[in-house]
Amino acid sequence: MPLRDHFKRLDPAFQHAAIGMALISLHGTFLQINSAFCDLLGHPRHELHSISHLDDAYSDVLTAIKEFGQTLRSGQLLSGTLEQPMQHLAGRLLQIKIHLHLILQEDGDPLHYLAQFEDRTPWMDIESRIRATETLLQDTQHSYHQLLEKMPLAVLITKKGIIQYVNPAGLRLIHAKDSSEVIGIPTSDVVDNSYHVALSERRKKFAESQALPTITYLINSLDGQQKFVDGFTLIISYEGEPAAVGVFKDITEQRQKEEYMMQSEKLTMAGQLAAGIAHEIRNPLTSINGFMKLMRSSKQSSETYYDIIESELKRIELIVNELLALSKPQGQHHSKPIDILPVLDQVITLMRVQSALKNIEIELERPESSLWIIGETNQLKQVFINLLKNGMDAMDAAGTIRVSARSGDQEALINVKDEGRGMTAEQIERLGEPFFTTKDTGTGLGFMITQNIIHNHGGSIQVESVPDQGTTFTVKLPMTPSPEEVQA
Repeated sequence: MPLRDHFKRLDPAFQHAAIGMALISLHGTFLQINSAFCDLLGHPRHELHSISHLDDAYSDVLTAIKEFGQTLRSGQLLSGTLEQPMQHLAGRLLQIKIHLHLILQEDGDPLHYLAQFEDRTPWMDIESRIRATETLLQDTQHSYHQLLEKMPLAVLITKKGIIQYVNPAGLRLIHAKDSSEVIGIPTSDVVDNSYHVALSERRKKFAESQALPTITYLINSLDGQQKFVDGFTLIISYEGEPAAVGVFKDITEQRQKEEYMMQSEKLTMAGQLAAGIAHEIRNPLTSINGFMKLMRSSKQSSETYYDIIESELKRIELIVNELLALSKPQGQHHSKPIDILPVLDQVITLMRVQSALKNIEIELERPESSLWIIGETNQLKQVFINLLKNGMDAMDAAGTIRVSARSGDQEALINVKDEGRGMTAEQIERLGEPFFTTKDTGTGLGFMITQNIIHNHGGSIQVESVPDQGTTFTVKLPMTPSPEEVQA
């Protein structure tokens, strides 16, 4: 078939193709190009009919096509692909993939080449950016890994509770020789059984609110040694999946120091308490011992001696009873919602018998609505009995003790105000110390008991006093909804 007739047969599909196309002679010259070829390289379309100058403009590309075509022919191949850079008329360099097809005559002899020019520049730009991003990610991951490896804190990465990574500090923490001893085991194998509930609750809370507060665990090292650790957790993407990064600090030594300090404080307090007990009991014992000697040396017994000895023995009994009351674990009592107003009514009714003997009146100012708290009735009775007794003991003459109850900001406020001798700021500061008292016959343990009970109820007690003008004790207890409100 004549070349001209061949061109005519190809012309419709060739000219209207969306991809740049060209017919190229076996000697490496342009025979025909389409519109898309002009658009690809920035040539005006009127050059479609005058393409001889393109041979010089793209001589290097044509040479490469000629050599590649010869390779195809020698290998008896009809098509192949090569990549070549081509200069756009505007000056920018394009990366072109050339799909080369050998067109044969009817007798099977080679006629010319059909070349399709595919612009790979955008894809290569994307690939270049991807490679740069991958390199950056690899560098970042490498830096991140180096950071974790050199961190002095233990770092564990887990997926669904299974350890995926542990840094050298983590290996030292649990006394592992290398990561193979740790990777793949569940965190529950490391966390002590006593903290498994806390571990489960933490995971449950994260599932509900995505919150992961700091946590303290007791862990078991691989050699059996137990340690306390304090740490926090972050959620990251690790190897394409969500993972938890736990950062932990060994606080075992810190805990031991704190326990040692607490023990030292307890021993100091116990020493002070023992010294106070010895001092308080030694005085009545000295009196008893002295009067016993007098009774032995005297031929006649005196009822006065017996009265003094009995009084001193009762004082020893009082000290022992208050110490026993102070040592009782208040937390063992069963707490429940109670209305504090009936408790105050009962206490005041009980104490009015004693107050009447001293010509002291107890007045109660209370609201009509109930004041509900969580507490233990007998303990709270003891609190207000102690406060009323203190008030009566502080009053040398007749007077009034005013008790008032009201609700504050989520609190029940109970004031006990006497008209006694009052206290100085220094005396108020020392309230609660063992055996410090402003009474002539007191032990100071009663207020310690009162403070302890109120503290166990989640409340507080405040003291305001002016010498010779009286004292006001204010008890604050957290309020709770009434049983009717809870049911509603």
